Amino acid sequence: MHEVFKKYRKPLMILSLAFAFVIGLLVIYNHTNTVYIMGALVHPFMNDAEEHEGTLTVAEMVDISPERFHRPSSQPALNTKYSFLDLQNTHETVPTFKNPEDLIKAYYGLLREASNMDGYHGGCGTIGFHKSPYPYAWKLLTEDYRKELPLQKFIESFNGTGHTTLLKLHPAWAPPDTPEGLQYYMVEIEVITGPEITSETKNQPQPSYFAYYYGLITVEDTGREGWKIKRIDYVPEDFLCAPYHSWYWDASALVEIVYGNWYGIIDKIDSIDKNDCIYMVYAVGNGQLYRFDFVRLTNGEDLLIRENIKFAGVWKETNLLKEQDQIYKFSILNPRLQ
Repeated sequence: MHEVFKKYRKPLMILSLAFAFVIGLLVIYNHTNTVYIMGALVHPFMNDAEEHEGTLTVAEMVDISPERFHRPSSQPALNTKYSFLDLQNTHETVPTFKNPEDLIKAYYGLLREASNMDGYHGGCGTIGFHKSPYPYAWKLLTEDYRKELPLQKFIESFNGTGHTTLLKLHPAWAPPDTPEGLQYYMVEIEVITGPEITSETKNQPQPSYFAYYYGLITVEDTGREGWKIKRIDYVPEDFLCAPYHSWYWDASALVEIVYGNWYGIIDKIDSIDKNDCIYMVYAVGNGQLYRFDFVRLTNGEDLLIRENIKFAGVWKETNLLKEQDQIYKFSILNPRLQ
């Protein structure tokens, strides 16, 4: 046996090294081949929930107007507190942020005045401060994120982006085992873009158009450098899916189907309260009170971001969804963000 091993030791070593080399190349390829759009990873929207419970249409819900799903945002832009001129300096340094929401507002305050429309239809000259704000926004990312997304690649990820507006910013649920110094925020942004210039369209008038994304921002307290953005995940909004397909897009339908029909933990919905774009669905089951918090997106869909149970008169945030159903809540556990 020893002689056999000696005979094949060299070929086996070469084969092992070759295998390790190939694996290394695949890792490097997957790392460098990651596609970023607007500085973020972009994920598919949910469009297959109707397989479970069929489709709920607007015709079945007399209190819903179809215009809820087919019109652009009428919501004022969120006050980002910071502008490019506030942060611009000769050394291109950025402040140390002690508050994670201020960090996110500064990031989008910079993007609001940045543009990268070279090679795209739109505008009649310089838009905002062109690419100048991008290095400042990039420096608000963690060191690891900047390694994954070098500055030039970060700027190129905004190709075709003429204007970015932050519409919504809300704390998102963090699992109990979330490390200290890590937080999550749900955002919604509005982008003005245009079609790419081609030889066929070069001299033809082309429209600018609006696009909407909702996303999850992961922020980290780095200590000496303060809060930084660790990761950004976006999901593009589809304006032609709801209300024609599925049911997950309506807050009351989702609560009734998932927590009533599937889990049997609620008996009925008591009421629905609205606070700006937040819809709070109050329900009761076996004497227990529940509150489910949704964000109404620009495309009319209701996005579940928090589940709450009332204990001793106080609402406590929790997680009621089973592992296979985490797709119905927009959190770090949502499989579409993995």
